[in-house]
Amino acid sequence: MKLRLLLSCCLLLAAALFSSTAAAAPALRLIVQEGTSSSGEADYSTKKYQPLANQLSAYLKREVQVVGLSPLRQFDPEPMRQGDIFLVRPNSVAGMAIQSLGFVPVVGLDSGTKTQVLMMGSANLKRALKSPEELKKLRFAMPPADSETAHDAMRMLEQMGVRPEQMTVYNVKLQATIPFALENKLADVGVVKSDATVTPKMGTAGYIVLAESEKKAPWVVLASKKVPDEVRDQLRVAMQAMMNNPEQKSTLQSLRIQSVQDVNAQMYLDAYKRYLGK
Repeated sequence: MKLRLLLSCCLLLAAALFSSTAAAAPALRLIVQEGTSSSGEADYSTKKYQPLANQLSAYLKREVQVVGLSPLRQFDPEPMRQGDIFLVRPNSVAGMAIQSLGFVPVVGLDSGTKTQVLMMGSANLKRALKSPEELKKLRFAMPPADSETAHDAMRMLEQMGVRPEQMTVYNVKLQATIPFALENKLADVGVVKSDATVTPKMGTAGYIVLAESEKKAPWVVLASKKVPDEVRDQLRVAMQAMMNNPEQKSTLQSLRIQSVQDVNAQMYLDAYKRYLGK
C-alpha cells in the first residue's frame, strides 16, 4: 500500500514537472511577409494571421506570437532575424532568408491559383505590347521599385525589347491603389500579382491580362535554424494536420491557402538570384 502510494506521488510529481517545463517553454515568434500582394500594412497582417498563430500554439503546446512585417520593407533583414517561423509570399524574400539569414523550408502553401506577375489594362493595348516603340508610349503603375513584383515586371519589359530608362513607370505603395491609377488615366497598364486581392476586382472592372510572367513557387513557411529540429518537425506536422482537419482547414482557406505541400530551398534561392539579376 505504501509502495503504491509512493509510486502515485512520484507520477504526480513527474507530471507536474513536465507541465511546468512545457509551460515555461519560450514563445515562438511567427513573422509574416505578404509583400505588395497584401491589402494593408504590417498591423493588418498581424491581425489577419492571429487565428493561425492560435492554432499553432495549441499544436505546439507553446505560445506562438505573430508579427506582420511591412510590405514596403520586404528585404529588411532585421525584423526577419527576430523570427523563429517565417511565413512569406514573395519567392525572392524567402530566398534571401534561406541564403543569408539561416532559415530552412518547412512546408509550401499553395493558394490554388497560378501565381504570376500580370500586366493588366484595356483590351485595346494588347497589340501595343508587341511593339517596343508602342511600349515606350505607355505608362506603367507598379509596386515599389525594390519589390519582387516590380523587378519581375521590369525583366518582362526588357524581354519585350524596352530598356528601363525608356519606360514611364509610376511606383505605388500597394497594389490595391493601382486600379485608381488606371481609372483616373494616371497610368495605362497596372502591374499586379495574380494572387493579390485586387486582381479579381480589376478583371471585374473590365481590364484584361496583357502579359504574364512564369509561374512562381508556392508561398512558404520557413523556420530559423536556431529552432530545434524536433520543433521544426512538429511545425510541419501541425500545418499538415490543420489542412486535414475540416474546422481548422477553414482558417487556412480564409488566408487563401488551399493545400500544404513539400518544397525545396532551391526554388526560392533561384528566385532570389533572378531578383539580384544573376
